[in-house]
Amino acid sequence: MKLIIAIVRPFMLEKILTAFENIEGFPGMTVTDASGYGRGARSAAYNALDPFKPNKRLEIAVDDQLVETIVAAIRENCHTGKKGDGIIFVLPVENAILI
Repeated sequence: MKLIIAIVRPFMLEKILTAFENIEGFPGMTVTDASGYGRGARSAAYNALDPFKPNKRLEIAVDDQLVETIVAAIRENCHTGKKGDGIIFVLPVENAILI
């Protein structure tokens, strides 16, 4: 089992939700507001400005066989080609217990 964490632009959320609806066996996800900055955002040009940009954080716990499909859906639907499109992390999950 893996945990996929994706930080994406807020306006991409509806597009990625539509893509996830087409993935058979999609397990669901948690979405939270996030803010941050990437490489170079704290350079001299940004000293007087707020470098933190609003984003959405997606968290998806998924069986190993769906990881590549979900990561591909995120990449295909959230890529604009501009700096700051986001990042995807894939982490191992030792155990998940339903409450």
